Amino acid sequence: MTRLWLGVLVVVSCGEAIPATRYYGLVAPARVAAAPGTATLDVEPLAAERPYDDDRIVYRVDPFRVDYYEYHHWSASPGTLVANYLIQALDHTGRFRSVVHAPSNAVTMTLGGHVVALEELDVTPARWVGHVALELDLTDQATGRQVWSQRYDETEPMPARSPEGLARALTTALARITRSAAPTIARLAEARASGAGAITGMVDWSRRPGW
Repeated sequence: MTRLWLGVLVVVSCGEAIPATRYYGLVAPARVAAAPGTATLDVEPLAAERPYDDDRIVYRVDPFRVDYYEYHHWSASPGTLVANYLIQALDHTGRFRSVVHAPSNAVTMTLGGHVVALEELDVTPARWVGHVALELDLTDQATGRQVWSQRYDETEPMPARSPEGLARALTTALARITRSAAPTIARLAEARASGAGAITGMVDWSRRPGW
């Protein structure tokens, strides 16, 4: 009898198809037609706080529990994913001569920071939002001094409760962050490129919104 049940279990397990793993990315806004700036900005991969230091997509059904979509992953680790988005999005603003991930003598400022949150929040059974929180900082390449830092925290309604819906919502939220951060980053980078020096002490840590 034991051998019979073992045989049944093997047949059942072999008959179960393993779901395919799907990968998702973020899409930067289109390039703005404008005369480029004079500063070259370096963007480093961001560090990611736990539990977001994992390419599996995070979702929450309540504030006290974190879950992962086992077969739905980001196309890169969250820190690299967001950094790649920022490189394209900031470059497309037309405010910089170039935005790269390649430190060199041409670079005036380096943008770095942390991914504090990158997730789906199921606020109610019928309301889901994408949530992204970033801590960004700007460092003067010549002096190594941090000249600016700010926290951004955005939520965006998801068009559908799916990984695709989350990627679309986070893309929209990150576009808002880019629009907010780009003028200050460009102004400081331009000032450093022109030899005028950088403005220090610009810190504004916003609070994470409640559920």
